[in-house]
Amino acid sequence: MVGCAVSLASSAADEQPPNILLIITDQQHADMMSCTGNKFLNTPAMDSLARDGIRFANAYVANPVCVPSRISMATGVMAGRLGVLNNGDKASVPLEVDNSSLGKMVKRAGYDTFYGGKVHMCSELEPLNAGYDEYFKDQREALPGACIDFIERKRDRPFFAVASFINPHDICFAYRAYKGKSQKGKQSVEHLYQQASAMSPEQLPPLPDNFRIPDLEPDAIDLYSKANAVTPAGTMRKVYDQRQWQIYRWIYCRLTEQVDRHIGRILDAIKRNGLDQNTLIIFTSDHGDMDACHRLASKGRFYEQSVRVPLLMRYKGRITHRVDTNLVSSGLDLLPTVCDYAGLEAPKGLLGKSLRPLAESDHVDHWRDYIVTENHTGRMIRTVDFKYCVYRDGGLRESLVDMRNDPGEMDNLATAPRHASTLRQHRRFLEQWIQASDDKDAETFAITAQRDSK
Repeated sequence: MVGCAVSLASSAADEQPPNILLIITDQQHADMMSCTGNKFLNTPAMDSLARDGIRFANAYVANPVCVPSRISMATGVMAGRLGVLNNGDKASVPLEVDNSSLGKMVKRAGYDTFYGGKVHMCSELEPLNAGYDEYFKDQREALPGACIDFIERKRDRPFFAVASFINPHDICFAYRAYKGKSQKGKQSVEHLYQQASAMSPEQLPPLPDNFRIPDLEPDAIDLYSKANAVTPAGTMRKVYDQRQWQIYRWIYCRLTEQVDRHIGRILDAIKRNGLDQNTLIIFTSDHGDMDACHRLASKGRFYEQSVRVPLLMRYKGRITHRVDTNLVSSGLDLLPTVCDYAGLEAPKGLLGKSLRPLAESDHVDHWRDYIVTENHTGRMIRTVDFKYCVYRDGGLRESLVDMRNDPGEMDNLATAPRHASTLRQHRRFLEQWIQASDDKDAETFAITAQRDSK
């Protein structure tokens, strides 16, 4: 686990630490920005961060559902080690992790702290328990104003502000709109559904290139689809026709544009108040949405649209503008990164790394061999060229995908003899991970290289 060592990092001890603004959206996959080439929406605020900063193209969540993903971002610890692999699991947070959470670390560094919007974590990490001076509960239209009010105050110390927006998470309620069911407080989704239903197919986004269900898809994808979920992805897979999937995608775009406008208001205030040069802005999301890929909706899978998220950083004059393709863990790397810029040493024992070297230089020799995403269904190992997944249940429990040649994840190579050595290599990576991260849960279902060789 982590220790609670906090002191000025030598590399930053003589520098004036910047203000830090952390913006989090909910359920936004990595390509849900127009700066990635997505032609079906317009996100000028997010695009401006990418244009003036760095976009990490291979940023993966620690877990593709809200609570564990957010816990990892707040602690730098895989939430599974705290007993949380899925929404609804009860966390057990050791004192050393509690004392080294993001808000408490930054507060200890002398920052004024603010948390606004969605929390969705355990009680120990509720903002007023976790080092934040102020907590503003609204996660929608009122949040930009509250955040702006905080950053515009006169102060003699830097600020750390979290703006955690709910959208485009309301896409979860698109199926209820399709069924004609009203959802209190989500009338915008019903309105968007009605608006899209009146459009011709040509006015809606086309189906994704990887709309088809892969032939050798692991059984767990369907086994863990709950018919009574808010977004019953398994049911939608069976009953949605192509037009309904196009409508779903159109609504998702509009909800993302809504939150982009909210973000734009905060960025305008940063500029208006002359804070552009001394404010580090980090933008990310807690997980993605399947967005009709493989005929799926919602989250919780190891497919790219569920696990890969936006991660942008802007600090004018310091961060090099480019797209970076190194493997990044948004859950594990966020806290070390904030500590680095705040002038703190990260807590001992964390598995993540500060992104500052990547952000400020394009000459980092070797970053990492792989990253891991976990959930209650299994584990994902992502290397530079491949993605390996293993699940705890089902007949076909493994997948291996050549991400360089098959980015849509259509061809499962786990049973292909020509890729047997690659499969064994990724099984070994999982063994390494189990040992390095104390992942006792994965030991119960991992298919190890030793077993395979017998």
